[in-house]
Amino acid sequence: MKPLVLDLPSDASIEECTARLRELHESYRKDYQAYYDRYATAESPAIRGADPLIVLVPGVGMFSFGKDKQTARVASEFYLNAINVMRGAEGISTYAPISEAEKFRIEYWALEEAKLARMPKPKSHATRIALVTGAASGIGKAIATRLASEGACVVIADLNFEAAQQVADELGGPDVAVGVAADVTDPEQVAAPSTPQCWPLVAWTWWSTMPDCRFLSLCWRPRRRTGTSSTT
Repeated sequence: MKPLVLDLPSDASIEECTARLRELHESYRKDYQAYYDRYATAESPAIRGADPLIVLVPGVGMFSFGKDKQTARVASEFYLNAINVMRGAEGISTYAPISEAEKFRIEYWALEEAKLARMPKPKSHATRIALVTGAASGIGKAIATRLASEGACVVIADLNFEAAQQVADELGGPDVAVGVAADVTDPEQVAAPSTPQCWPLVAWTWWSTMPDCRFLSLCWRPRRRTGTSSTT
């Protein structure tokens, strides 16, 4: 799992980071296509996707991406475990990765392809994020429940945060839903979906062009950056 590393100083502005990440993303996709072309044979499965699952931002932390929240979380767990394996190996001797050709053979193993082919088709609202107000009870809760059952990740917004979080837990926890406190008559609280509670369900704007990676999981350290950011 090769990460994409943002090669800018930690005090770079959001605008600078966004522009550079777009460049790095394009380069990453070209590199992955070249990797596939080097080792693919006539019997190899089609390329599955050339986008990075892990993005490292100096001074901020790690972002992991996937087709849904669970997939993004698992990617981050695999990467952190890989770091621990490397650290442990270096503590005893020297870490030596397998060859690139062997990596390809494992990644595009025929049995893995067969397993992926048997996976159920995505539900109608898969890859979608829904914000439902008044969702801790009544009609709002019913709507949120239906959306979650159809594959959406749901932000449960309600005046009562404890009740909203309880509904989120009932729907499946942070892989499916998060609860936030929000009063729709208060403009500042209407902006709640851009607060840290919702970030694990939201992909940054620069990344929204990626076809199969729209959700993220975060491992981060809070710090102030200059400029502004937007989410989608």
